[in-house]
Order: sequence, then structure tokens, then C-alpha cells
Amino acid sequence: MPISKIKNIVILILLVANIMLLVLLIPLARQRQNQQAQSQEALETLFAQAGVQLHAGQLPDTRPLYTLEFTPDDSGALPAMQALLGEMVLMEHDSTRYIQTYSSAAGSCQLSRGNVLTAKLQDQKPVADMTKDLSGLLVRMGLEPAGVTTPQRVRAGVYRLTATQQLLEVPVFTAAVTANYENNILTELTGTLYFDTTGLVRTDDIIGCTAADALVAFLGSRDTLGWVGATVNEVEQGYCRADTASAAVVRLVPGWAIYTDTGDFWVNGITRTVSPLVR
Repeated sequence: MPISKIKNIVILILLVANIMLLVLLIPLARQRQNQQAQSQEALETLFAQAGVQLHAGQLPDTRPLYTLEFTPDDSGALPAMQALLGEMVLMEHDSTRYIQTYSSAAGSCQLSRGNVLTAKLQDQKPVADMTKDLSGLLVRMGLEPAGVTTPQRVRAGVYRLTATQQLLEVPVFTAAVTANYENNILTELTGTLYFDTTGLVRTDDIIGCTAADALVAFLGSRDTLGWVGATVNEVEQGYCRADTASAAVVRLVPGWAIYTDTGDFWVNGITRTVSPLVR
């Protein structure tokens, strides 16, 4: 048999197989869609019975996230400090080696072993867009920004905004820095950032809960939290830092940030415990 005919037969067989597979998959996809719609309707009904407005159809898809750990290297912050303060940076340790101080003609920054930083800047140039400037600064410091808030006016000429860091394309709600701008000039940075995550590892095979499970846990904790809101505005998946036996080890636990009309909350995706979201 000619090779061309054999190829045509193989192509025909593959085509028929794909058609049969498609015929089998369409009902399964419809079934999943129906189940999802029923789950969303049940969730909205549950919240409505509690007097809370929720648009379950707007919930984000759940990513499989696991608990992560890493141990930052003290030297890992130097490139970020050079991006912030310039190449000519001097570094000093305090007597306990718990705090590092970086200084240059552009200002100074104290960084604790817990990755908490406080930076005072001077002689910076004015910028046209504070949001874009803060996001670009994090990128130059070797970090991935998950988002930057809208500038909030503190007083005449002074604005404040916050940028959240992300890891593995997921926001870390406890890794955020707040910036002060005076007359469009960056003067101060405070917050927590993780500069060295090269040793990032997964600690187990337990996947964080879904958005629906987090919302049910949140509603069940309403009285304990003392939450008197009436609307869930947004739900966002991400990480928060959890306590460890060693301050040098950073443990990130997956979960959900729930933004409501009267406050923001965090649902631990592993334990389902609910607490106010503290950045």
C-alpha cells in the first residue's frame, strides 16, 4: 500500500478518535457547569439567609496552592538596597546582628531579620505617576509587585499608597510596603518584603481550600469576628506568613482574602481559621 494512503488512513483514524472524545467530553463539561452553577446558587442562598450580599458567579478560580517555606539570606537584600539607595551603599549590623542598616547619600534603610524595613529617602526626583513609580521601584529591587493601591491623600501635598509583593504569581498579603510621597517625591518606605526566596520549598502535599469553602468558614465565624457587614465585595487567593519556631524561617500558608463593606479578613486555607487581614 502506498505511504500516502497509509498516512490518510492514520489521519482519518485520529480524526474519528478526536470526534468520539469530543462527544464524550461535551456532556462532562455541561455536567461540571451545572454543578458549578448549583454550588454558586446554594452559596448565594446561604449568604442571603444571613443578610449578606454575595455574587458567587464572580468568584475566582481556585489555584492549587501549598504551604511554602524558605530561609532568606542576609546578603540577599544588598542588590535591592542598591536599587533603592544607589550603588554606593554602606551596610552595618547592630550589636545583636538582628538589624542591618544601609545608608548612602540618597538616604538610609533599616532591615530586620524578619524582613521588616523602614527607609528614609532624600534628594529623590519628582515623578508624574506615583503608582507607576512605586511598582517600578519594586521591580528594580528584584521583586514582583502584585498590585499597587490608589494614592490616598494624607494632607496637602502628601500621599500614601501600598504595593503588595507576589511569589509564584500569587500575592503575599503580609509582604507589602507603604510609600509616602511629598509633592510627588518619594520620601519614606515602611513594610515587609522578601528579597531572597531562592530556597523556596513546599512543605507538604495538602492543598489549600477553595473560595467557596473559605466563604462558608467566614460566614460561620461571623459572630466570633463581630462582623456586622452586609456585602462581600471581593475574594482573592494568596499567601500570608505563619508563625514558625525560628524567626529566620519564613512560612507562607495559602488562603483567601475576603474584602467586605466593613473590613478585610483572612481565611487560612489549611485550617479554615478566620481572622482580620493584617498587612
